[in-house]
Amino acid sequence: MVRIRLIPLTVACVLAADLGCSAWKNDSPPGYLPSWDEARQALDWALSAWRDSNSPPERISSPSVQFVDRQRRPDDRLASYQILAQTDVENARQFTVRLKLKGQESPQLVRYVVLGRDPVWVFRSEDFDLISHWEHKMDDPDQPPVVAPKAP
Repeated sequence: MVRIRLIPLTVACVLAADLGCSAWKNDSPPGYLPSWDEARQALDWALSAWRDSNSPPERISSPSVQFVDRQRRPDDRLASYQILAQTDVENARQFTVRLKLKGQESPQLVRYVVLGRDPVWVFRSEDFDLISHWEHKMDDPDQPPVVAPKAP
């Protein structure tokens, strides 16, 4: 009699576990991941604002878009851009973009990673890699090294 009660209980536990994990099994993206159209639109807004204002914006409103591109130099001016491809990456949307900067002969191929919702974050791929690995650039030669004071 104990075995008969354990079998339905075991089956119920397995079904509950399967249903609880079904959100991970299906193809729907997590809630923080914008659709491909939303991600492309956010990237387009960020790059258009950079091209039209001659300096990359950090924040665009309505909807809120945060643009992070620390790899560019302050004097870089965007003449034109073309979104070439989109690629699935884990937990983000990735786009390959051809950037034509004013004063430069050859265009650059750059990857941007887009994630989040209100705000939508548009990261240059190198910046996203630094942030996601908790790293930062260490090439500031103007700062002298900090020396700890000697203990008395």
